[in-house]
Amino acid sequence: MMNYSWNLVAVNGILLQIIRDFNPEYFVTDKNSNQMNQKLIGMWVEHLDCDRVVRKDDRILICRTVDEPEWEEIN
Repeated sequence: MMNYSWNLVAVNGILLQIIRDFNPEYFVTDKNSNQMNQKLIGMWVEHLDCDRVVRKDDRILICRTVDEPEWEEIN
């Protein structure tokens, strides 16, 4: 039996699977600035085959959107 365990988060009614989470400081590449390096974040998103980034509870979450299942009504 397979055990599937996903870390999920809902944002604006959209369900996301958390693939990786980071401390925001990881993305601050210029120590003279407090800005996160958007290019570095984008590289991680592409590397992990994800489509969303969320900041929650002082963490950066790199996520994939969970597709809604297609339902077929059975009579």
